[in-house]
Amino acid sequence: MKKLLLTGIAALLMPALLASSAYADNPQPLLLPSQEKPNFFTVQICRDPRKVLGAIRSIAFHILKTTKVIIAHGVGPDWSGYEPDDIRLEGVLTNTNNTVMVFCSATFSANEVTERVVYAIRPDPDHFYAIELGGDYGPAAGHVLFPYPITIRPASTPQ
Repeated sequence: MKKLLLTGIAALLMPALLASSAYADNPQPLLLPSQEKPNFFTVQICRDPRKVLGAIRSIAFHILKTTKVIIAHGVGPDWSGYEPDDIRLEGVLTNTNNTVMVFCSATFSANEVTERVVYAIRPDPDHFYAIELGGDYGPAAGHVLFPYPITIRPASTPQ
């Protein structure tokens, strides 16, 4: 399982590393959702209910054409029933160009399918941050619910 998860994470890395050269010009690193200070990464980034989980859930409703998407075994409205221990920080990738990607995973259920989905959160100078998930990267990456790579960016942009 760990080998499959690492394969999924490595496959998610490729497009992000290609896009990372754009961040080299930015000397001030952008903070990710729920990140309090640069170079300090916690699972709270993965668990941000509005900016991360809410965005993923919203796109899942649209893509999967369903009215019921459950993340982390949640049972209540407004994220009141999800299991925080099911949302994990899997790893952090950094390099010398002020580029960072935080890899997370959670259990998603929709359309009678339940699987562990890996998603990555990275700074995006045009939109504060971006969330990447999906694609056929192995059983630990969410290839059944999200068979194609998806990038989610907030509508607002940095000033």
